[in-house]
Amino acid sequence: MAARVLATNSAGGHPAVLASIVAAGGLLCLFAWVGWRFGPTLTRFSGVASWWAGWACGSQGGYGYMVFFLILGCASWSAGTIWFHARRGYWPSLLSQRIFTRLLHPHRS
Repeated sequence: MAARVLATNSAGGHPAVLASIVAAGGLLCLFAWVGWRFGPTLTRFSGVASWWAGWACGSQGGYGYMVFFLILGCASWSAGTIWFHARRGYWPSLLSQRIFTRLLHPHRS
């Protein structure tokens, strides 16, 4: 028993950092799979869900996770909205049309 404790305590590195990296990497893989499998609508929804997760982390003091989830949410929502437009030929909402028409086509009014 003492050798077991010694062996686990002698390992280098920080297990909390590794666990955070594995969790964040798994979340990124999940978002990529959802986007590939279920298309632009669920990609947009996963962006909104990520904003909620960011809010929850921030309200508990996890500001690093909050920033990560907010950036991931913006990227997911934006990619899903642009993909929706490319696939269906129209914007999912007037707000999306105003935002992305100005960003993607700045020479148009």
